Amino acid sequence: MTRRPLALVTGGAVRVGRAIAEALASAGYDLMLHYHSSEAEASTVAHAIGERGPRVEIVQADLSDPEQIARPFDAAEKAFGSIDLLVNSAAIFPRVDPREATHLDWDRVFALNARAPFLCAQQAALRMEPEGGAIINIVDTGATEAWPSYVPYVASKAALASLTRGLAAAFAPHIRVNGVAPGAVLLPDGEDDETGRSAAARRTVLGRVGSATDVADAVVYLAGARYVTGVILRVDGGQHLKGPRTAG
Repeated sequence: MTRRPLALVTGGAVRVGRAIAEALASAGYDLMLHYHSSEAEASTVAHAIGERGPRVEIVQADLSDPEQIARPFDAAEKAFGSIDLLVNSAAIFPRVDPREATHLDWDRVFALNARAPFLCAQQAALRMEPEGGAIINIVDTGATEAWPSYVPYVASKAALASLTRGLAAAFAPHIRVNGVAPGAVLLPDGEDDETGRSAAARRTVLGRVGSATDVADAVVYLAGARYVTGVILRVDGGQHLKGPRTAG
C-alpha cells in the first residue's frame, strides 16, 4: 500500500489554517494539525477530515515557547513515521499604536510570527533530509506595505519573507521553501463588514475580496511544484498592481 504524504500544519484548527488543512487532505495528504488553544476546533476539523479517509492527528503546543517547538514533530513521527510538508500558518495579528507599543508587544509578535517558523523549519529539515520535502510559510502582503497600526506584525511578516528566501537557498536541493502572501482574504476585526469589504475589494484589480480557500489553493500548488523554491506567491487579487496599501 502506497504511503500518503504527511503534512504538518501549524495553526491548523481555525481560519486560513483550517482551509489549508482541508485542501491538503483533498490533495492526498494525511495531517498532523497543531493548535495552541483551539482544542475543540481542532478536534472538530480532525473528525470532519478523517471521515473523508485521510488520517488526522492533533497536537497542542505553544510555539512561542522554544521548548515546545519539537512537540508537533515528535508527535508526527510517532503517529506517522515521517513528515513531507510543513506549513507555518500559526500567527497573531495584534493592532497596536507604535507610539505605545512596548518591547513585550514586539517580542510576543516576533516569537510566534518569525522565530517559531524558523525553529519549526529547522525541525522539519532535520527530519526530512535526505529524502526531501517542502516548507511553506504564510507571509502577508503587509510585509511590503505601510500599516501604521500593525507595525510589529508587518515587520514580523517581512522577517518571515526574508527567512523564506534564505532557507530556500540553505536547504536546497533536498527541501523546497516557499511562501504565500495573502491580501484581502480574512479582514481584521473592525473592517470585516460591508463597508470594509467593499473598500478592500476596490483595492484589487479583480474587484473582490478573496477567501481562505484561495490561500489554501496556493499552498497546494506550491506543495506540488517541484521546480519552484524561494518564491513568495501573492494571493491578493492583483492588489499589488494598484500600488502599496497603507492600513491605518
